[in-house]
Amino acid sequence: MKMTAEKESALGAQQPVFHKVAENLYRLESSGGYYALVKRGGKQFRRSLKTKDRKLADRRLKGIKEQIGCLSLADEEKLGFKAVADRWLKSVKHTLAAGTIEQREIRIKNLAPFFKGTLLRGVTAFQCERWAVERGAKLAPQTFVHELETMRNVFKYAQQHGLILSNPASVIKRPKVTFAKAPIPTRQQFVKLVVQIRQSDGRANSQRRSKDGADLVEFLAYSGARIGEARAAAWGDVKFQDNMIWIHGTKSEQSDRLIPMTASLREFLVKLVAGFNPEPTDRILKTGSAKKCLGTACVNLEFPKFSHHDFRHFFATTCIESGVDIPTVSRWLGHRDGGALAMRVYGHLQVEHSLAMGKRVSFDAPSNVIPMPRPTDAKENAAAPADARRAIANAKAKYGYPWWASANSLEVFWGQLNEETQIIPVEKFLEAARQAMGREVLKSELADREALVDELSARVPAKTLDDVRAKITVQNATTREAIK
Repeated sequence: MKMTAEKESALGAQQPVFHKVAENLYRLESSGGYYALVKRGGKQFRRSLKTKDRKLADRRLKGIKEQIGCLSLADEEKLGFKAVADRWLKSVKHTLAAGTIEQREIRIKNLAPFFKGTLLRGVTAFQCERWAVERGAKLAPQTFVHELETMRNVFKYAQQHGLILSNPASVIKRPKVTFAKAPIPTRQQFVKLVVQIRQSDGRANSQRRSKDGADLVEFLAYSGARIGEARAAAWGDVKFQDNMIWIHGTKSEQSDRLIPMTASLREFLVKLVAGFNPEPTDRILKTGSAKKCLGTACVNLEFPKFSHHDFRHFFATTCIESGVDIPTVSRWLGHRDGGALAMRVYGHLQVEHSLAMGKRVSFDAPSNVIPMPRPTDAKENAAAPADARRAIANAKAKYGYPWWASANSLEVFWGQLNEETQIIPVEKFLEAARQAMGREVLKSELADREALVDELSARVPAKTLDDVRAKITVQNATTREAIK
């Protein structure tokens, strides 16, 4: 009996002692901390207010009473995580693209087993931590974050509808996510890929299928459209008179946009529409996927495995390297964040481009400045411009194809490289050389054109160069007389 009395005395000493200080407000004697004790619908809710300050405790008690007052005591409180998650997704489906809905469904399916057999109101922070430990060891950080955000959204939805009092997932910390650099084709790789895709492999209908695949790749690269947006593009969206094209956004309703046509996109669409009169509802592209032919081309050229989306990155990169500011590129891509995402993905390109442009700045006296003629020399030089124009006209007359006006930098570079008369300005020649060679070409290098021809032959596929040679040919005298 003595031992029993001692045990009872010790047990009594361990029991927490609360003192009521106001309605629904109690203070723990041992620590001085305040607690809320609220009854509703025959149920008792006790919560620590996590403070020893009376005034702060009163404010927090008021907030807890408001939360408890919003709690649902109907049959909905018996729902599990999966049922509530499905309700939440159904409530936001109208704001999401089909692909996003599919991804959310997969995340809910992966989350549900961790809370199976437990009512949503009974889910604890410990269960959420168990999910974080188990899934964190298996998932990439980005995937983990996606699942965590889905879980938090489900519990937040449950809070808003009075199914739970607090969000048990709020204790889970979001891991740091580092984004890998997007695989972006170079301009030289892009040209080679398109040429490679357009080649027939000898099978029936191969030429038609390869052409359709190459058209899709070019459209993605010149427009920056997502693959779903490219599939939806119709000829009624093309405004040649305004030099604009309407892109139907698939990410969200807000991603619909009207963007200017780049010179390459306009030339591509003009070639595509030549020879037939399409209806406004006709699709621009004949295929919705170039995955197979693109993969084969990448293997044949020993390139990285590029996807449809990588040519959206190619478009953005080319725009930024051409001097277009990131907010503008962001709008062309259909982003609605003012450029935050584009800055995160392509910000390093802007820095690289800025550094490259900085190297071009020189405060030395320019070597290509031509002094103004003296008054005594004016009469002697008066005929020079006319002679230059006549020489250029005679040089142009030798060709059946006007390569100097082409939007294809390789054609412009090759044509001038093999023409003694300077038909195009030196600045345009150097820019065409940079794009065709995939590197900066110095003005001093133009003096050794044979070396440039050899280097170009090593950089560009033989088939591509043969096509350019065949296109840019000098007509003989008989042919020119016939044309006249």
